[in-house]
Amino acid sequence: MNRRRVILGLLSVCTALTVAACSTRTEEQVLSATIESNLQKMVHDPVLMTSSNPKDYIAGNPEAYEDILNTGEAGMHFLLQQLESSPDNGLKEWIMAQASTELLGVHNPVEAWHSGKDWLRQYKMSVE
Repeated sequence: MNRRRVILGLLSVCTALTVAACSTRTEEQVLSATIESNLQKMVHDPVLMTSSNPKDYIAGNPEAYEDILNTGEAGMHFLLQQLESSPDNGLKEWIMAQASTELLGVHNPVEAWHSGKDWLRQYKMSVE
């Protein structure tokens, strides 16, 4: 009888851990989907596609940009990972770097940068 209770207890703990792991993954997926969809909305805005100023894309989509900023520290980590893994160095990467600077606030060690990859390179050098 005790053996059966121990086995049932272990099964309950395993089930609880599995559910917790699944819900964490879901939160990460929601975070990445939120950031990615807002970045896509900004980058592919048909009204702004003729502008060469990246700040125009932020100004033209303040709600999308604010949604990215509202992801907080978890969003900051996601942005850094995406910026580092991206093979590109265009508008999307510039917006990710800009959002990162705002999320870091006074803790942003990079003062002047020209592209998303430039900001990331300087940021990584200063935090290592």
